[in-house]
Amino acid sequence: MVRCSCIPWSSKKQAEKIEDVPDKSAGDQANWQPLSDYLSTSELQILGQLASRVRVMLDPSMPATLHGTSRVQEGVPLAIVNPNAPDKRYVILHELMHHQLDELGCPSLCCTLQGREPPADSWLRRTQFQIFVRGLLVQLWELIQHSRFNSMIDRVFRCGPESARDGEYRGYMNRNLLPTYGMCRSDGHVSIKKVAVAAHVATVFLECSQEMRREFLEFVKSKYLDWEEMIQLGKHICSCIHPCDVEFLKLSSKELNTIMYSMLNDLKNVLDSLDLRMTIDMGKIRPLKVKFNQRCSTAVNIDFLNPSKTSSSMVSAGGFGGRFGFDARHKKEDEGVANSSSRERAIRASFATEKRSKNSVCCAETMGRSQQVILRCACCS
Repeated sequence: MVRCSCIPWSSKKQAEKIEDVPDKSAGDQANWQPLSDYLSTSELQILGQLASRVRVMLDPSMPATLHGTSRVQEGVPLAIVNPNAPDKRYVILHELMHHQLDELGCPSLCCTLQGREPPADSWLRRTQFQIFVRGLLVQLWELIQHSRFNSMIDRVFRCGPESARDGEYRGYMNRNLLPTYGMCRSDGHVSIKKVAVAAHVATVFLECSQEMRREFLEFVKSKYLDWEEMIQLGKHICSCIHPCDVEFLKLSSKELNTIMYSMLNDLKNVLDSLDLRMTIDMGKIRPLKVKFNQRCSTAVNIDFLNPSKTSSSMVSAGGFGGRFGFDARHKKEDEGVANSSSRERAIRASFATEKRSKNSVCCAETMGRSQQVILRCACCS
């Protein structure tokens, strides 16, 4: 059994917790605002019919490290924004694009470790597969998704992620500490820290200003003895991700399908670059029998294969998840589907503040020799 601190573990306490939480949906709706409060009529036309359905909700309870998140509530797509975010307009557009990607078929990820554990010579052996998937893999998948819409947002709406990212990384440097996505402590093994810092380097190169790139590289050089390898790996991760400037609503279904598979191909190349000493088997995008959280309609299986193991036991994990089956018209797949359209901002916030949202849910169960862990966080609940 894998435990998580975000929920109580006795059924009695869980029942008490549910009874103590009032239904605030009616109050929430009173705070919903239309996109027209933030965007012009011409801008709304570019965003299509989704713009008429999305509502903005300002949430002052968000931690400073979290600028925005998104979810569907009572069938309404929400862009939830920290009122203290330096550029609320970008945050709203960012969350709307995540909703748009979901509606157009961006897949959830079901990540499975084939065999009880990674190879002995893999750095992944020094941490937990579930934590790797929930943290680092989610961050990398998010960067890939962002790369498909940030250029368009910059061209059409004249705003970008720099305002949020620069402040985030300046805060890390001021504290002289970089998050390791939960994989280890600050004094953890160098092989894990190398990969974590490399992911930060890639993030800075993809989503920060030129000035922050220079400052951050100097910070890494001054803090880590293995800074050359860290920066080299970070730049390689960045080279595996291929930004493009497209307006999704102008694409044909075939072109959209190409975009989705190109993102998965980027993810496979990134995972291959991490030297996991494992084979990554990326499946096909398949429709789900039941839409997850009213927003995700497709999923893909990603198997992490230990070449030295033949056991069929497995560990499945993901950023978000629901136990759904694939559409009956397709071959039946493993039950666990972990939604990777989780927002890495919520993951970073939970690592930085150790604060879980009231909407966070985590569950775990054991099934014979198999173990399945499902995690949901506030950003997609």
